Amino acid sequence: MRAPQTALALAVAALVGLAVLPAPRPSGPALDAVGLSRALARVGGTPPAFTLPAATGGPSTTSFRMGDHLGQHPVVILFWATWCVPCRTELPFYQTLYERHHAAGLEIVAISMDGASSVSRAGPAARRLGVSFDVVTDLDTRITSQLNPRRAAPFSIWVNREGRITWEREGFAPSEQSTIEAGIAELVGGS
Repeated sequence: MRAPQTALALAVAALVGLAVLPAPRPSGPALDAVGLSRALARVGGTPPAFTLPAATGGPSTTSFRMGDHLGQHPVVILFWATWCVPCRTELPFYQTLYERHHAAGLEIVAISMDGASSVSRAGPAARRLGVSFDVVTDLDTRITSQLNPRRAAPFSIWVNREGRITWEREGFAPSEQSTIEAGIAELVGGS
């Protein structure tokens, strides 16, 4: 009788011991418990040093290179699409923040998640919204899959001067503007 109880106790101890070991960090797109992909770059992490091409007809004419800014400037990454209604409010709002804080180093890049059938409208749409910061495309969805695998629009990520992600948020509502303004001021101030 003693042997089965000892074996059971050892089995439970082994399982408990396994439960407290840290999970290995995945090296590619990860899946959660129900098989949905989740972003690898999270608050406290570092985004990849990606390069994406400028949206044709948009405010920028050269590729955006995240590696040029990591560890040097605060960067806001905005995922958006021409079909996204809240994005039409979010982009002009971030334009006001860009105008206010660009001299202090703030960079903003808007990554269009438009597909092949609508990507040609991304640049002109950004211009109509009054955007002057970088607007780029991610047709192969490589960066979107890493940072925004749910393909949420709008979706924002803030990266501080040290290159660490300090904020990520799905959605946008005008009622959040004062919170975002204060957060961007703190991001630019280096706090």
